[in-house]
Amino acid sequence: MPKIISSDTPEIEFRKRPVKGVNLFVSESVITAMTEHAESGYAENKEVMGLLAGYIFKDDEGMYVRIEDAVTSELEADEVSVRFKKENLEELFDSIDNCEGDAVVGWYHSHLGIGCYLSEVDIRTHMGLFGGEIGFAVVIDPSDSTLAVFSCDDYKPKIVSMIVFN
Repeated sequence: MPKIISSDTPEIEFRKRPVKGVNLFVSESVITAMTEHAESGYAENKEVMGLLAGYIFKDDEGMYVRIEDAVTSELEADEVSVRFKKENLEELFDSIDNCEGDAVVGWYHSHLGIGCYLSEVDIRTHMGLFGGEIGFAVVIDPSDSTLAVFSCDDYKPKIVSMIVFN
């Protein structure tokens, strides 16, 4: 059974960001996990997806995110769509409970041979998960080894710069 998380908004820790002007910092191991997952799906002609966990901090520039982990579970997928299997959501919640980080701060999925962008469905999914607040969407196209990160405010996707750390 998943642990119950309080609906109270926790205090966001004040911590100076490592690089000014950047709102997203991603562990190299997370990049590797996402791209390997996308490549395995590509080999089966199926999209993949997962959630990204990490920490939200604030400093004088505002809020920023440090992504430390990626989690997924069994998926229902084909070459143009993907979703978590409902019967495996408890497995996903357990993975979230055991990952590095104290918040789900984003999600990732693959596009097979059509490039890295947010489709209308992706935008609705992102807004449903994050509602325009802090949250990032990573899109990977394993056919040409590309990756792009987006935020989405008011249903308008915007490319986000990130720093990859060890």
